[in-house]
Amino acid sequence: MEIEAIAHGTGVIVDAIDKGASFAIDLKVKAMARLLEDEKGIKARDKTARDIAKGVLKFFGYEYGLEIETESEIPPDNGFGEKEATAVATALSVLGVLARKHGVINELRIDKYLRGQFLIIDEKIVDKKCIIDLCMDSGVQFDRASASLYGGFIIANNKKREILRRGEMESLHAVILIPKGLEGVNANRSSFKNELELTWNEALRGNLYTAMRLNSLLYGNKNAKKMLDAGALTVSRSREGGVIALSRDEDKIRDIVNSVKREGRILIQRVMNTEAKILVKPKKVVKIREFLELKGDQEFNWL
Repeated sequence: MEIEAIAHGTGVIVDAIDKGASFAIDLKVKAMARLLEDEKGIKARDKTARDIAKGVLKFFGYEYGLEIETESEIPPDNGFGEKEATAVATALSVLGVLARKHGVINELRIDKYLRGQFLIIDEKIVDKKCIIDLCMDSGVQFDRASASLYGGFIIANNKKREILRRGEMESLHAVILIPKGLEGVNANRSSFKNELELTWNEALRGNLYTAMRLNSLLYGNKNAKKMLDAGALTVSRSREGGVIALSRDEDKIRDIVNSVKREGRILIQRVMNTEAKILVKPKKVVKIREFLELKGDQEFNWL
């Protein structure tokens, strides 16, 4: 049995101490979990994927052998959330295997446009918050793992593992710069802790674009400023050096690209509001009224 799942990369809105805000972009990681019923242990080249698979099996009390393979579109080591996307995609692929073996993969249809997967394993609905918690054991960042799972934007207290606000982004173009050299931030975040706290509060109030610009300027980056000067609506800058310029206007993309085309490789993508998912046809499509009548004697958080 093989199950595939995908999750998306993320950009930074605010990277504060113990708090964060992120949004999803349409670069993905695909994970494949293959069940090895006659074996034990996890076969995986990627350490994050291996750790996640072990954690999921342990949480549900199974000792199957698994082979995990991952493919990534996300440029590594530039702060675009590859580790978080790998963790989420792997967790979903392993959960998909367990749901096929010991439960079911269904789809909840809330209305004509709003729908989402839900899993039942051992007669219990899998809490999506549980998926994020399982990913955290591999050392990923809470807000970025959450944005990778849910899509859209997430504002979170990472220390407490609490999502304080989430929602959809505008349908924006994303000009992604992968710089030629290492341009990580050397600054100690504690030296401008108060400024980061103000920036994070700005995001919490819903002023995402202002918060992104402030975060980028606090960390200091000539490429972020160039892209803003070229007409970007706002700019996301990671500590590792990657930059994402967002624009409503397709006509401005060329100017934004030209402003930094000598600084590294450029990708033109979009923001992503779609959830991470298991790539299988649902066993059943469940309408909201039927979903609310399912057994509710277990703890369940549908965020």
